Amino acid sequence: MTSTAAAYDLIQVRSSRLWALVHFSFTRWLFPARMVADHVGISTSVIRFWLTPWQRTDEHLPMSHIAEVTHSRGLIWDQISVESSGGLNPFVIPGLPKGQARYFVERVRERLNETGANRLDKQAPRPG
Repeated sequence: MTSTAAAYDLIQVRSSRLWALVHFSFTRWLFPARMVADHVGISTSVIRFWLTPWQRTDEHLPMSHIAEVTHSRGLIWDQISVESSGGLNPFVIPGLPKGQARYFVERVRERLNETGANRLDKQAPRPG
């Protein structure tokens, strides 16, 4: 895969710094939460406390294990939640700009539908 195709394949969204200011979250203002999707899966990077930025939580979920991508719309900011097929510990990123959240969810759902269609094609019995 070329670097241009890899860059096109990457979709990233991060929480708004204005949202962090309104919610008095100094950590989110300094280090916005990020969610990245590519053809392999979805990854999050969240720093919990501003004094210890080296202690962050990086999580990854393969596309084959994603059960649901939920887009919760708010008045000003949105929230994305990605649930695994196991049902434990969903990835949740609040305070996202509306346009970025909508674009992210649409593209991830397209990829999920593509991978689901590919799996069904492989599992379908061949007439013979």
